[in-house]
Amino acid sequence: MRIIDAAFLKSLTRADQRRGISLPEICFVGRSNVGKSSLLNVLAGRKIARTGSTPGATRLVNLYKVAWERQGHRGEMLFSDFPGFGFAKVAKGVYADWQGMVEGYMTGNEWIRRVLWAFDIRRSFDDLDHMLLAWLRDKGFPFSLVLTKTDKEGRGRSARAKLSFQRLLEGNEVFLFSAKDGYGRKELLSHIEETLS
Repeated sequence: MRIIDAAFLKSLTRADQRRGISLPEICFVGRSNVGKSSLLNVLAGRKIARTGSTPGATRLVNLYKVAWERQGHRGEMLFSDFPGFGFAKVAKGVYADWQGMVEGYMTGNEWIRRVLWAFDIRRSFDDLDHMLLAWLRDKGFPFSLVLTKTDKEGRGRSARAKLSFQRLLEGNEVFLFSAKDGYGRKELLSHIEETLS
């Protein structure tokens, strides 16, 4: 799969605001500041999502229309960048609103084909992560874990971490990724292509 175009489409808070857009969707979720937007930008091959060092910068579901081609065949899909979760400095009421928005958007969306869960490879699962894992499984969303920032760990430690997370997730696919050097981009685009087909 080769990305030939990608651009911001709209920001929204509810699935009904997506009405009229009949495109398969790949969702990007994860904790604040794990590199979701950087992951999205590298996959798109251009800077379409805002990035920053301040956790909690994304406060809406941001949709991006992505055009792709493979062996002469062309198609379109949506990338959706979701608010990060688990950022303690966000007021509890605002945080609760974010979570309600995310859950409402996803559970009311028939176009979601896969959730890519961005996860900082240097961390281990805590209660919030286990809650998200349980929720994704309960709702039946197909998802894969993308271990980000692998350039900070090295290939050997990254490979061991991948095996550990594969055991934890019992069957869900786990990918290694670095926005710094693009490591893992080809594998993830192939994974998305398989999802769409």
